[in-house]
Amino acid sequence: MARIRQMVSGDVDAIMALAQRSPGAPHWTRGSYITHGERPGIALIAAQDGMLAGFAMAALAADIGELESIVVAEEVRRQGIGAALLKAVLAWAQRQGARRMELEVRISNRAAIALYERAGFVQDGRRRGYYRDPEEDAVLMGLPLIS
Repeated sequence: MARIRQMVSGDVDAIMALAQRSPGAPHWTRGSYITHGERPGIALIAAQDGMLAGFAMAALAADIGELESIVVAEEVRRQGIGAALLKAVLAWAQRQGARRMELEVRISNRAAIALYERAGFVQDGRRRGYYRDPEEDAVLMGLPLIS
């Protein structure tokens, strides 16, 4: 099973490489990954068998958490890594006093939508044309948190 831990600067190259191999992942700049922890947020990685198996990025604005991304390497999907990263992000948000977690997900990403729904997220709406390359709608999802 993967081990979840906070990202360190030495993880950035592996994170960026995984994001590049994952077409649906956000492609942030090196600086964005490095400075992510300087604002109210968390960057987690899942390590398995000596490799980066996945990562998650989340932020906090007042008492609302935003899941910015969860990416799992294709070769280790469907092994619970995404669920473990999501669980760790939700626990972090609750410790920070968040009352709600929100996210956007590509409407075509059925696996991610199913993951979020299993965790209790509900669909709150849609943003038309939110994603690029290819252009696609985003499903808005939210989950009340009990602090």
